[in-house]
Amino acid sequence: MGLRSSLESLLLFLWISGICARLAKAEFLHKENCTNYELQFERVFSVPGEVAMLNSTLLSPDVFNFTTVPFNITWYSTKTGQEITNETGQVLLLRETLWFLNTTMDDDGEYVTILRTPSQCYMQSTKLLVDLPVAGECGRPQKACQELTEGVADTLNCPLREYIDTLDSYGIRSSLKWYKGCDPILVESARHIFRDRNKLTFFKVESENSGTYTCTLMFTLDGIARSVSETIDATVKADGYSLVPQVHEPENEIIKGEKGSNFTKRCRVFVPGAGIPFVDVYWLVRNGLITKTQPSEHIYTSEQRLWTQDDPKGVWLERLLFFSELRGEDFYLNYTCRAYSSRGFPEGYFTLLPTDPNIILPFGLVVGAVTALFIISVTVYYIFRIDIVLCFRRVFPVLYANKDLDGKLYDAYVAYPNPGAFGFNEEVEEFVLQTLPKVLEQACGYKLFIAGRDCLPGQAIVDSVDENLQASRRVLLLYNASTFISKRHTSSTSSNNNNITKINDGDDKIESKTSESPGSVGFDGGDRVVSDTRQQLECMVAMNRALLEGSIKVVLVELEEITPAQQALLPESVRHLRKRQGAVCWWKALGVRQRRRTSSGWRKDKKNVGKDSQVSPSLLPSSMFWKEIRYHMPVRGKMAVYPEKTALLNL
Repeated sequence: MGLRSSLESLLLFLWISGICARLAKAEFLHKENCTNYELQFERVFSVPGEVAMLNSTLLSPDVFNFTTVPFNITWYSTKTGQEITNETGQVLLLRETLWFLNTTMDDDGEYVTILRTPSQCYMQSTKLLVDLPVAGECGRPQKACQELTEGVADTLNCPLREYIDTLDSYGIRSSLKWYKGCDPILVESARHIFRDRNKLTFFKVESENSGTYTCTLMFTLDGIARSVSETIDATVKADGYSLVPQVHEPENEIIKGEKGSNFTKRCRVFVPGAGIPFVDVYWLVRNGLITKTQPSEHIYTSEQRLWTQDDPKGVWLERLLFFSELRGEDFYLNYTCRAYSSRGFPEGYFTLLPTDPNIILPFGLVVGAVTALFIISVTVYYIFRIDIVLCFRRVFPVLYANKDLDGKLYDAYVAYPNPGAFGFNEEVEEFVLQTLPKVLEQACGYKLFIAGRDCLPGQAIVDSVDENLQASRRVLLLYNASTFISKRHTSSTSSNNNNITKINDGDDKIESKTSESPGSVGFDGGDRVVSDTRQQLECMVAMNRALLEGSIKVVLVELEEITPAQQALLPESVRHLRKRQGAVCWWKALGVRQRRRTSSGWRKDKKNVGKDSQVSPSLLPSSMFWKEIRYHMPVRGKMAVYPEKTALLNL
């Protein structure tokens, strides 16, 4: 009765201790507001008196960039919630590892790593299991199972590889010793060899090679010789065998996925051999196993699938990784597929990155917007070209050369039907001698040469035209439908023969010849068409310098609307220039649209326009007609131009 009561008291004490430990851990985790990576899958096994190493996997590029970001690692015991510090002969802290130099049964338990950076905090738990050795047995109570295949070369792998690599990283030398049962395997022989510091390879496995093997790692730490051991339970298989698994997918690759979409990746492992191997395939992220298989989870895996293959002989294993929805935290991580077998733990991984942004739509929108803006700009410039250019000239006169320094006397030479020529009338005279000077000279500041006003008395027509054209920067060629052709009755010839004076646009001369034109029609049936001398001379010289020499610019000014039939009667050079650059239409400014006009009709139109406004819109420099004239006139710039330089801008 007393024994039963003592046993019940002991169980009650252990139960209460477990509850208290869990409560202490919960309270500890609540105080530390860190990203929790939970308990590591790999447990650390030890026996009293040996060394045990707890290694935190938080120091990984999957967690943070530890090569550039400063960090601090602290270890805690969940039993007490107290921070673990160095203790001579018992505890040693080296970077991310916690070493128990002389393990005791009291060290059994769970330990928490807290890694802090200037901006983040991470937490992870590691389990240490301390067991008493089995009486009468050599080696550890916890054994790793490995298989050897009979009749072939095969290898046992010591599970202390992590210890060896960690000590190497600290610059601590170590040595490994093998035992079979309680007997040391001292030297290499014709049957076995030591390889890669942690491997024991048999050249030909026999049934007698089965049994327990212990590998003991010896090193000096904290000034004292230490050791740690692992035991392998090796079995020899005769009816089947399996070699090292081969991970075919993933292939250490980078894969891109679209945020918000679902995603699937396959892990495929081939195990060469005969029979069904004892191999498990798992997916890991941040060194933690992904064990969830329910589709309701954010990340889950399928069940492991297996099928055999005859050539080459072996078994395929497959496990799928699913993402129900890709989130921001899923990217920039390594997802690892690892095969757990007695012959090792081969693995492959892929890094998940977000897809590149779709630049086709934004690029298309930008191109469309630029195209639309270009079309609108061209359209606006085409419609408001004259206003834009005139505004630019007014705002930036310093960009244009000062024409006063080019040696020219006049801004424009005004060529118009002279008095007595057919096509001349009072309205033409009023426009030339009153309207043009009033607007261009008085309002706009230009200087004009007008024949009949500025000619020297007695000067020859040819000399006057030549000298004043050379002294002018532009030519304003005013014309109407009958400007270039006048009709005079001649009595010195017969009704079938006429003397025709014609301007040849291709030659700089006036030629007279006798021609026969039965189809010509005059006032009394005997009239012929002859050219007005001064007007035609001005036109000929101006067109020659404009079209052939390029030394002057001719601006065509239509005084009345010209029909297509009338346009055919214009000189070829005038038609060519009119087609190339157009003409400035005075009749549009007056609102007159007719095919043929008479002098009385022009006066009537002017009278009607005058009734609408005290100041006719056609006399305002801001009207469209005068804007077009100013657009073709020389720019009144302010930039000084030297003989060796030219203007950079010419609008």
